[in-house]
Amino acid sequence: MSNLKKTAAAVLALASSAVFAGTMGPVCTPGNVTVPCETSAWDIGIYALYLEPVYDTGMGYMDSFLSDYYYDSYYPGYAYRWDHNDDWRWGFKLEGSYHFGTGNDININWYHLSNDHNLDDNDNYYNYYYNHHRNVRWDAVNFEFGQHVDMGEMYNIRIHAGAQYARIRSNFDMYYWDGYSDPYNGSYNLDFNGFGPRVGLDTSYNLGNGFSIYGNGALALLVGSHKHHNNYYYGSYYYDLDMLSDTYAYDNSSYNHSRHHIVPELEAKLGARYTFGMAQGALSIDGGWMWVDYINVRNVHPVSHGDFAVQGPYLGLKWIGNV
Repeated sequence: MSNLKKTAAAVLALASSAVFAGTMGPVCTPGNVTVPCETSAWDIGIYALYLEPVYDTGMGYMDSFLSDYYYDSYYPGYAYRWDHNDDWRWGFKLEGSYHFGTGNDININWYHLSNDHNLDDNDNYYNYYYNHHRNVRWDAVNFEFGQHVDMGEMYNIRIHAGAQYARIRSNFDMYYWDGYSDPYNGSYNLDFNGFGPRVGLDTSYNLGNGFSIYGNGALALLVGSHKHHNNYYYGSYYYDLDMLSDTYAYDNSSYNHSRHHIVPELEAKLGARYTFGMAQGALSIDGGWMWVDYINVRNVHPVSHGDFAVQGPYLGLKWIGNV
């Protein structure tokens, strides 16, 4: 029994020495997580966007909507397809914020892009002519309530939640003639308006001397209406017995429809920023690359649905001043 007690005492002594030895060595101390000091400030920003609209296969490869007379004789259902790559266009972003409390802010920002694209194609061998013009306009207004948090000396984040209103409007004008069948002229107007909750996370790493790099992400879930108005005309020749000559006439048809739709939206940014102090506040130069994708928005093709996205670089200025 005495031997058992001696053994237990020895084990406890070794355990105690191990504990004390551990405390004598290096200790892992996590970085401080803090919020800024209480302050009040305003900021205003303006950005130039250089964006390209991007579509999935429903819009990226456009049908002529008519079968070619020659090919249809051998390959029923054949239709011409053209690759559609929209041109890059300038847009803008405007934003303003009010900062208050310990790292809180209220931010409102507006994105705008209007893109015109024209495609002409003809083939003398197969004797067809095709013209397609479309205008796509994108507007998005975000309302954000944010909280700034410092994760140590170099790394900080901003968590935000709020709402987004978005409108994607597409206008299409098409003309097609294959040299054999009757000409086709169509006009399509599509309009999506959506509103819903939006959350996001902005991360930034300070490099020193006013320079920082960042990565931002956000997602939204929009509920809205999709409206579609369609006019199309089929031209045809016929022999007028009264006039004793060929006469050209149009068959005009149109329809409208509207439905509610839920559209997820994803966005991301990678960029860099340089901030320098001024006599009144501070000025930041901000640039990077952005991606925005509206999933299954049902507003990018006259007869089908798919994603609408924009991507490209941006560059802007932001001024912040204390109240």
